[in-house]
Amino acid sequence: MPRVRSPHGKRIAFMVNRGKPLAAKLVPELVRRLSAAGHEPLLSTGTARLLRVKAECCPAAELARKADLVVACGGDGTMLRAARLVGGRDVPIMGVNLGGLGFLTEFSVEEAEAGIEAFCRGDHTEERRMVLACSHGRKAGFALNDVAVNMGPANRAIELVASSGGVLVTRFVGDGVVVATPTGSTGYSLAAGGPVVYPTMDAILLTPLSPHALASRPMILPGDARVELELSRRSESAVLNLDGQERWVVRPGKPIRISRAGFTIRLVTPKGKTYFQILRDKLKWTGSQR
Repeated sequence: MPRVRSPHGKRIAFMVNRGKPLAAKLVPELVRRLSAAGHEPLLSTGTARLLRVKAECCPAAELARKADLVVACGGDGTMLRAARLVGGRDVPIMGVNLGGLGFLTEFSVEEAEAGIEAFCRGDHTEERRMVLACSHGRKAGFALNDVAVNMGPANRAIELVASSGGVLVTRFVGDGVVVATPTGSTGYSLAAGGPVVYPTMDAILLTPLSPHALASRPMILPGDARVELELSRRSESAVLNLDGQERWVVRPGKPIRISRAGFTIRLVTPKGKTYFQILRDKLKWTGSQR
């Protein structure tokens, strides 16, 4: 007879970086325990086959549509893939770090099961994170971390004219610019010299990449700002990256429009672990309370 799901059971979808060695041990065990507790684990067909897990399967693109929670097992790239899958569906995402830095994957392997159980009981904490909407011509997309405009195949410096609300902000000449959310402030923007911004703030960061002008510095705009970037006519073509997951070729003559999206991403966070603790752990900050 088919197993009957508990009336209080949850559908838990797993998005897995199958290249991580820990995945082969962690995911089958979580699936077994969740099933025994009356919940319904969901996996993509390919993941279930590779990890030899017996669970309800569906195409990866349908996981978020069927789930009460998406558990991203891997690193930040896996979390960003999960965010793209969820989009505006308002399904929470929980990140489990299977090695590496992982700012977005806040749960350790040891914390994963308890974190999922807490969600299933409704005894969890979560945050709503700002998302950027981006368009260029007929193309449109979104980013949880950042929209990066990088120099194109010619590997020559590009010139971007930045404006906000129809008012000129500045010209960026160099390798490009990163437009980031507070969540993305600890990603590409940070590596380029941008500030760390508390992730639930409402703000948009502009961080130049290898600028040719010494005075070209990162800046923080209000969250409701409407940013336009346009390649100058004498500039080479460039490549636009949405969270490093989607790439567009951009050319002079068409502006790139970036603003706050009409939805947020819900991230489940570990209870009792502060953002500053995560920063200390990930960035190896020193210091102790006295």
